[in-house]
Amino acid sequence: MTVRSVPMEEGLSVSLEIDTSLSDERYVIKSGNVGCKLRAADGLALFAALGRFFRLSHFDGKGGFLPFEGEIDFTPAKKLRGMYFATHFNNFYHSAPIEKVCEVVEDLALRGCNSLLVWFDMHHFESMEDAGAQTLVKRLREILGYANRIGIGGSLTMISNEGFASSPKELRAEWQARNGYHAEPDSHYHVEICPSKAGGIEEILRARRAMLEYFADLKIDYVVYWPYDQGGCTCKDCAPWGANGFLKLLPHFKALVKEMMPQTEVIVSAWYFDRFTSGEWAGFTERLGDEMFADVPYILSFFANGELPPVLQERGMPAGVKFIEFPEISMWSCSPWGGYGASHLAEFLERNHGTGKSIYSGAYPYSEGIFEDANKFIELALYSGEYENAFDALRDYVRFEFCTDDEELYEALRLTESSLSRKRSRPGDYIKVTMNDTSEVEHVREVFEKYNSILPENITSSRNFRLFYLRALIDSEIARNDGFSIRSELCQKAMQEIDEIYYVNEKTCPWVRPATGK
Repeated sequence: MTVRSVPMEEGLSVSLEIDTSLSDERYVIKSGNVGCKLRAADGLALFAALGRFFRLSHFDGKGGFLPFEGEIDFTPAKKLRGMYFATHFNNFYHSAPIEKVCEVVEDLALRGCNSLLVWFDMHHFESMEDAGAQTLVKRLREILGYANRIGIGGSLTMISNEGFASSPKELRAEWQARNGYHAEPDSHYHVEICPSKAGGIEEILRARRAMLEYFADLKIDYVVYWPYDQGGCTCKDCAPWGANGFLKLLPHFKALVKEMMPQTEVIVSAWYFDRFTSGEWAGFTERLGDEMFADVPYILSFFANGELPPVLQERGMPAGVKFIEFPEISMWSCSPWGGYGASHLAEFLERNHGTGKSIYSGAYPYSEGIFEDANKFIELALYSGEYENAFDALRDYVRFEFCTDDEELYEALRLTESSLSRKRSRPGDYIKVTMNDTSEVEHVREVFEKYNSILPENITSSRNFRLFYLRALIDSEIARNDGFSIRSELCQKAMQEIDEIYYVNEKTCPWVRPATGK
């Protein structure tokens, strides 16, 4: 048991205590006019308690602070409250100074996140000795290592049969739409390995071992075994992948993880089952009682709007099987992702949560950058059980991040979801953006202009406010200029500022930066 008192201005002190008699990340807050005492099951729960205390208190953004008074005894509703950082495309997580990425990790800890998931994408490297591979390893280790130091468990996701660029051509998987496939698996890199060919399993495990060696000394709670985006094999001996080749490889994969990381559990993903072929969910579900699933803690999937696959609708959820989800918080209905500044998806996330909260035991929301910070807040708030719905969480996000209780600002920010859905085209030399709903963009801009002038400068210059402010300005300018951002110098400058906030460089993919129209 450790107790630490932190004195604050005007006599308030905060006492932080790890109490090993508590369990399941429970924490207790007792705060009054003589001070605040936080007790928690472990260091990470103490972070969550401190974050909760701050959110319940009032900051005016000018140095004024009114501490929360009351008592809270809280145990998170869901055991796994994760986040997935996509470290690719030279997005923020891939390119920003590492200390800036670590600041995001700190925010997650204060919001109750307990697991951070990353992926080492190997397809474009010849081997782990490639300079690029070593650069990526170093960055992922720094991110996971920092998460470990503040109590967040690390997790690795990996495509089941992915290979290096140097993978033996004679062992490579098939990807053509054949053997029951009506479409090719998305983004297949054509270096993946077929586990049904002689030597295929051995090659997959050789490449995987080489990669895992660089992470085996970290605290890795889970490895997520993934079937698709670019994974899979459509050959006659593997098809349908999710109910055949994928499961053929699973016991070997699990044995390797257990050998190299004895304390690490394997989560099995059902991502994109029945998207390119049929029969995967049915065949997979029939195998969930097999011995190889006995020690699998979770099955990962995403049932949009709570719509279950037909086999689960007919038979119900498999007894004793726990599902976690992989909700989209970055790319929904808009491209480039984050290219217009901050976004939130409160309505979308509430719709999914409302139908899925009884299904899922946790989640790894998919994060493509910092522009959807509000969505991170909402998802962690819902999975911790701190809020009943996404809109209450969003309201408190505005109150805490922008130091104001004004409903006007919250309502304007909430309305930005209505204008998020948009499409791009190139009718001539420049990009045109067509927004599905522009009815509120002028009103939203007026409100953000107002609060940009009346809130304290340290709030209006903060990253989270600034990205919403720029979003309001850009949407308005695009609407005023018939969809052509190039016609507005103000819009171009706003997009260039977003580039700077995202740490865009010459290698950054157009999907994760503003479309300036150049």
